[in-house]
Amino acid sequence: MALPDTGMTDAASPPADALVRIGYVFRPHGVRGELKVAPEAESARAFADLATVYVGAAPERARPYDVTGVRTQETKRGLTVLLTLRDVDDRTAAEALAKRTVYAAADDLALDEEELFVHDLIGARVVTDTGTPVGTVADLMPLPGPDVLVIERPGRPDALVPWVEALVPTVDLDAGCITIAPIDGLLD
Repeated sequence: MALPDTGMTDAASPPADALVRIGYVFRPHGVRGELKVAPEAESARAFADLATVYVGAAPERARPYDVTGVRTQETKRGLTVLLTLRDVDDRTAAEALAKRTVYAAADDLALDEEELFVHDLIGARVVTDTGTPVGTVADLMPLPGPDVLVIERPGRPDALVPWVEALVPTVDLDAGCITIAPIDGLLD
C-alpha cells in the first residue's frame, strides 16, 4: 500500500549506508512529472531494473519512490535518464525533486564484471605506475565525456584524472589501491 500523494512506498527504507548514489535530478522534463536524471552508472540499465529508488539531498534523508517508467535520451551532455515515479505526475511535483540525488539500495543493483560502485573507490590509495604515492580517492565525478577521478593530495590541490584505461590501468579494490599512469602535466 502506498502512502497518500507521495509516490513513496510503505516498505522500510534500507539504512543510509546501504544506499548507492546512481544519479542526480537536474530538472523536470515536460508537464507530466518526468524527471531528467544525470546517471552515474555507465548505462541506464541500472534504472530500468529498479522497482524503487530513493530521492533526497543526502542518503539519510532520501525517501523511497516506486519507479513507473524509465527511458533514455541522448543529449549534448551525454545520456540522460527520463524517470517517472508513482504519484509524481505533474511539473510541480517534479520540481519539488529537482536538484536532489537519486539512490538505490546496493542489494537491488546488479553489476557486470567490470562495473563497480563509486563508493567502493572512495578512500582508496592512489599510486603512479612507478609506485609513487599520489593521494586518496575523494570522488568519481560524472562528466559528459569520461568521468574524472578526484584525488585528494596532502598539502596540494586535488588532482583530476580522466577515468580512462590508459590513465587508470589498474583498480585493485581488494588491496584498496588504484594505479594511475600519469602523462606529463597531469598531476601538476
